[in-house]
Amino acid sequence: MMQEILSELNREAGVVGSMVVTPDGMVVAAELGPSLDEDTVAALAAYMLGGVKNAMAMTGEQTATQFEVTSDFGRMVFLDVGPAYLVVVTHQNVNVDQTMIAIRSAAYKITHRRA
Repeated sequence: MMQEILSELNREAGVVGSMVVTPDGMVVAAELGPSLDEDTVAALAAYMLGGVKNAMAMTGEQTATQFEVTSDFGRMVFLDVGPAYLVVVTHQNVNVDQTMIAIRSAAYKITHRRA
């Protein structure tokens, strides 16, 4: 069921791939394009999640439910889906505001286990 949700999300314009990963980098499910290596994306996601967690702790906050990392090569959008995070990789120039509707919908479906 989770694979179906990720596959559907990947059909959105600008989405390169998506995965559900635990904060320590364990892959729960992944649907990545051929240009993305699952282990590399999972490791990068774990690194980013750890950095955000440390930064949040320094400001007195407990968790980050949603955040985005932008680079010259693309974007990674992170949404909390319970014990794991939905990680969506997009092209650099995608309009994330428009794509966020589909990303949030996928996160809801994963959190509530609805396909």
